[in-house]
Amino acid sequence: MSQVADVLANRYTIERPIGRGGMADVFLARDQQLDRRVAVKVLYPEFARDPSFVERFRREAQNAAMLNHPNIVSVYDYGQEHGTYFIVMEYVEGQSLREILRAQGELPPMQAARVASEIAAALDFAHRHGVVHRDIKPGNVLLTPQGQVKVTDFGIAANPTDAASGLTATGAVIGTATYFSPEQAQGYQVDGRSDVYALGVVLYEMVTGRPPFTAESPVAVAMKHVREQPIPPSRLVHDVPPDLERIILTALSKDIVTRYQSAAEVRADLINFGRGRPLRSAATTVAAPATVAAAPLTQREPVWQEERPRRWGTIIATLTGLALLLGVIIYALFFLQDDGGGSAEKIEVPNVVGQQFDAAAAQLEELGFRVAREDQFDPAPVGQVIDQRPESGLLLEEGRTVTLIVSGAQVTLPDVVGRTFDEANAELTRLQVTVERVDQEAPDQAPGTVLAMNPAAGTTVDRGSTVQLTVAVEPLVPVPDVRGQDQAAAQTILQNAGFQVSVAPVPSNQPAGTVVNTDPAPGTPTPKGSTITVQVSEGPQSVAIPNVIGQQAQTAANTLTSAGFSVLLSCAAPTDIVTTQNPAAGEAPPGTQIAVGC
Repeated sequence: MSQVADVLANRYTIERPIGRGGMADVFLARDQQLDRRVAVKVLYPEFARDPSFVERFRREAQNAAMLNHPNIVSVYDYGQEHGTYFIVMEYVEGQSLREILRAQGELPPMQAARVASEIAAALDFAHRHGVVHRDIKPGNVLLTPQGQVKVTDFGIAANPTDAASGLTATGAVIGTATYFSPEQAQGYQVDGRSDVYALGVVLYEMVTGRPPFTAESPVAVAMKHVREQPIPPSRLVHDVPPDLERIILTALSKDIVTRYQSAAEVRADLINFGRGRPLRSAATTVAAPATVAAAPLTQREPVWQEERPRRWGTIIATLTGLALLLGVIIYALFFLQDDGGGSAEKIEVPNVVGQQFDAAAAQLEELGFRVAREDQFDPAPVGQVIDQRPESGLLLEEGRTVTLIVSGAQVTLPDVVGRTFDEANAELTRLQVTVERVDQEAPDQAPGTVLAMNPAAGTTVDRGSTVQLTVAVEPLVPVPDVRGQDQAAAQTILQNAGFQVSVAPVPSNQPAGTVVNTDPAPGTPTPKGSTITVQVSEGPQSVAIPNVIGQQAQTAANTLTSAGFSVLLSCAAPTDIVTTQNPAAGEAPPGTQIAVGC
């Protein structure tokens, strides 16, 4: 995690980290001038020294700042301070689509269509303002708890009319191979239809739980985007509606001419699908799986077509293969390189996420890379690599550093002072530490506010350690003793003392309506505003009086005592026979005296 000053630009107070990406850490912060929560994206220090990454970062801020749309994360500010480059953005509560897909696997078709429709709305707006995103993927799509979709990370966006924004030797990583369009994979200049293809990949993944093409390396994935047709989603998930499948496969058309021509067309068909209306722009048939050329070739009619059909076909196939190979070479040289300066041999960074650190470090060092380690909390097993910088597939010179983010045995305590106890408890519990609460009177603080923590914020502790939180409560007041009072009088006394009152009827020999006890008990120091439960007698309950006439005196006395009554015995000897009983057999409250005579 990047080391960031507590306050940036004398304005943005950093509160806590909330995420990390391929180029930057993201922090929750507060804008002191406008008194609002913002997200601050801070470029990794190793990238802050590379002019090409700094330029890409600046371009992200510039591109996004001109796009004011409800489905696009707003950018408020960009700056640099003591070598730290940062972008200030709208803070979006919620999760990325990547996190949701990891948790759920796939989305119901209607939900997937709705999410894709909002992504299409964002893309349509960007395209109409001359910006092509070029890196649409689940990690760059955020969903709020209310379900609103926000597109972010315009770091490699470009103006399609600007030749300088296409293939350059700046070293920027142009897109993510899993979501490349065929023309993007081949190094051609792209327009909004390339984003449409990427949206098709994302929609495919939302519906099926997997992207249409996977392989062991980014280059192999790029080749599949160029050459192979995707498996129809309905073959992977049986309940995919036919119209939604048509939308997906039209967006994934290899031929840019038969693909949706704009994000607006995609959105219109997604809305029609959601409303059960006929589609307007989707292809009516699905192209049969076939090898697709890397680039369209102009074919002239052969002079001796009937005599040499096989030879002509061989020539076409050969030229097609050469074009494809050229496209892949362009991709490997330009799209996956780290920087354009120097002629040193470059090595592809392998994917080591999921490995134990020692094994991952050994693999990278064997390839000639240096390895740096950053430990941070993660639910993954201790020592497992949970992320890497740069990401896999990038070409780096031998001797460059690859930073591995590792699930650590220890956690660094965040600063939870000033937050509510519930928020602090949830944050610390997520880090697998035990929370101990200590209440303290604090008349000038809102009840429930965390006043202090021990150990202090920034301390590194083992998982399972105990953190003590001191929490503000109202001043403590002894609970008045209202036992023996009637219910109405007791309620008045307690309310005047600053308490809330609830009533709980209880069985008791005391007269009905009399307060028997309170919870908390009388005299207990209790915060004002707390609820005191008043236990009110329901009155004595009558029980059956046994008939003891005819029994021996001692036996009769024992019978009545066992039933809860007191006995007045008027007999000369224990063996005398009882001849009178008052009250007679019937019902009476427990404790009633029964006179027995012989």
